[in-house]
Amino acid sequence: MRPQRTWTIHLTALLALAAWTALDPMLPSLLRARRAADLDDAAQWFRAAGFAWLVIIAAASMMALLVRRTRRWRLSLRPCSLRRLLAITTVIALWCGLAIHHERIAWQGKRIRFACRIDELEAIAAPLRNRWPQRDGDLPATGPFMAYPFGQPTTLVLLQSPALASQQVYVSAIERCADGAIKLQLTGTDGGDWAEWHPPNSHPASFVGGLADPHELRTADAIGRGWYLVRYDA
Repeated sequence: MRPQRTWTIHLTALLALAAWTALDPMLPSLLRARRAADLDDAAQWFRAAGFAWLVIIAAASMMALLVRRTRRWRLSLRPCSLRRLLAITTVIALWCGLAIHHERIAWQGKRIRFACRIDELEAIAAPLRNRWPQRDGDLPATGPFMAYPFGQPTTLVLLQSPALASQQVYVSAIERCADGAIKLQLTGTDGGDWAEWHPPNSHPASFVGGLADPHELRTADAIGRGWYLVRYDA
């Protein structure tokens, strides 16, 4: 195979894996799976097979490039040899960056997805900013809920988790802080974190929820209009 075609295949595989890491909300759980029994359904199997094929293609094309270059290199370092060496070194550095920072890449992809969902988040949070419930009840945007702790509730446990338009994210609970911040606990295939609205001069921080559950701040990024995507260590 001609070197140009091999380079094209390899770089395409690299870009495909980077894009997959950023765009697929299920990829982190796939990477955490240690054995076949951890794959829940057929979709996970297809994801695992596709990911494995991309890795194999990338590894095989890189090996072909290295073998070809090794055969042609001479002791005299000609300019063309230096350029080829620099190209291969750069690609290896990109692979190392993807391997080391894949969680951060996935997080930034999730941040972009939630930046496109602010209107849906606002539809849930806006009524609560104006009037926070003082007892169990039912709201059009959230459905029925239970309020905790009794007397001065700061947590709403939603009995019918409302879905965002993508049907990949649900809101299971809502917290209200003393400074007026509204925190939405997210579940679903693209959940597992929090979407939070904060007033001016307020930012995400560690907190203890209304059910006495501690949350230690790990990372937070603004997504616009006072909203943040936040991850806690529970």
